[in-house]
Amino acid sequence: MNKYQAFLFSLSILAPAITGVIRYRTIPVSYHPIIYLLLLGLANELTCYFFFYNSSNALPTNIYFLCEFLLFAWQFHNWKNILRIRWLYALLITGMVTLWVAENIVLGKLLLFSPVFQVTYSLALVLLAINQLSWLVVNDKSRIITNPVFIISIAVIIFFSYKVLTEIFYYYAATDSIKNNIFVIESYLNVGYNIMLTIAIICIPPKRNFIQL
Repeated sequence: MNKYQAFLFSLSILAPAITGVIRYRTIPVSYHPIIYLLLLGLANELTCYFFFYNSSNALPTNIYFLCEFLLFAWQFHNWKNILRIRWLYALLITGMVTLWVAENIVLGKLLLFSPVFQVTYSLALVLLAINQLSWLVVNDKSRIITNPVFIISIAVIIFFSYKVLTEIFYYYAATDSIKNNIFVIESYLNVGYNIMLTIAIICIPPKRNFIQL
């Protein structure tokens, strides 16, 4: 898969991003971080393709990875589950930012693709999604299939679990063809991920408007 084909697959993010923009004013504020994340993801895809097509896009991508984690953590915090505990939320944010700075700034890998932060933050998101999913299964069994939190959690578990495997096995792949196949699968999986996010945003109930008498 060449860069142009990969870019076309990545544009599947347009579906949830546009849906999010259309529904932005009608959905609860607690869901806004996921909309910001989608818009940032779209901006990153466009930046990488149009400004880093003939060079490494490690710089914008590494910055995006940090922002992606922070926005997802904010979203999980808004859902008032495990990250509702302020000190735990602050500890997680501080730890991940420290890891990112250590790897990319202190060790000077900002212009390289290094797996440490990618694997760590992907694994952290999977664990957060699993925890959120477990809470929903136990406490909110009514129409769980159409629950946007449920759909987003499933999407995160599937996509970022594969991302962890991708980053680990990529460095041990015997041939370039195997490495290419790993990312081809991730491109297809990314399309499915964006479709699930689109469905989730459609399923977000409208915010309640209270009229003061």
